Amino acid sequence: MTRFLYKYMKLRSDFFSNPMIRATPAKHLNDPFEGYFNQEQVRDAYLNHQDYFGLLCKNSYDDSDDYAIENSMGQIESDINELGVISLTESYNNTLMWAHYGDEHKGVVVEFDFSVPFFSSSIRDIDGRSMRFKKDFMATCFEMPEKVDYRRVLPDFKRPEFSNPDKPIEFHWNKFYQTILFTKSIDWIYEQEQRSVVRLHDADVIICKDNQFIRSACLDDAEIILEKYDNENIKITFPDEYEMHEEMGDQSIKMEIFRRINDADAMFFFRINPLAIASVYFGCKANFKQSISNILNNTSLKHLDNVHIMAPGENLYQFLPRRIVFREAVK
Repeated sequence: MTRFLYKYMKLRSDFFSNPMIRATPAKHLNDPFEGYFNQEQVRDAYLNHQDYFGLLCKNSYDDSDDYAIENSMGQIESDINELGVISLTESYNNTLMWAHYGDEHKGVVVEFDFSVPFFSSSIRDIDGRSMRFKKDFMATCFEMPEKVDYRRVLPDFKRPEFSNPDKPIEFHWNKFYQTILFTKSIDWIYEQEQRSVVRLHDADVIICKDNQFIRSACLDDAEIILEKYDNENIKITFPDEYEMHEEMGDQSIKMEIFRRINDADAMFFFRINPLAIASVYFGCKANFKQSISNILNNTSLKHLDNVHIMAPGENLYQFLPRRIVFREAVK
């Protein structure tokens, strides 16, 4: 795994007061092919699974298989709709990325150090590493970023090794989910993306359209903070480690609130471990004074002094980082 990864984003000065990162619903990313799969892919994977578990006679196929494939497609679609993507990249100095995702150079790039826990409330010990989320049997949650595979053609699941589990105890759709979630068109290769995939209902803060059904679900727990965000939206804030201690399954309040959100523009935020923030790069057009002030006033960021402003190079079509001296920046 790459130790240092970068996030291009619009400049929210409050990020440095309360570090949070947005997970975008997989189906609402800017690539229409995100989370896309077709019937042929599902059929090939399904038949391989049947053969792997000894449930398919050679060259046999009947109407019940069609029904099972349709059911599988519906389940996969439903699962993907519950996922959010946190997109990171391997470089802080990509001019196209600055233009497309760095708010046309008015934004910021934050460097994260993945040798320490990425999310706050990472209290679980998973294979000797502090993690927030437990191991995912269904392989739809990938807390640690993984590289995106870029290609021209859609993934092919005809060959058994591309879809069958490595061990009988594994969930048989694991490879299918992982391939769909981590494959993009080669046209996006300039992004050098690595991504973390999380469940949206685990978000620490949700901003969505106000409705009485969501409000009533929030009232089931006095620890949930419900605020008016603007004329149309409300902001729902959960306490630290909330999903680790509440009842899960059908009794999960977080899941119930998520299911009541009927809003394509809803935003889902996850708390970041401040110690994971290693460096900051402000765009060449960024108004960063308030952000510097917030860094200085946040004791959890007292380690952070590797802060830069990007400036055009003299002899290259490239931006170069210039270190900011805090005391001068806030004058």
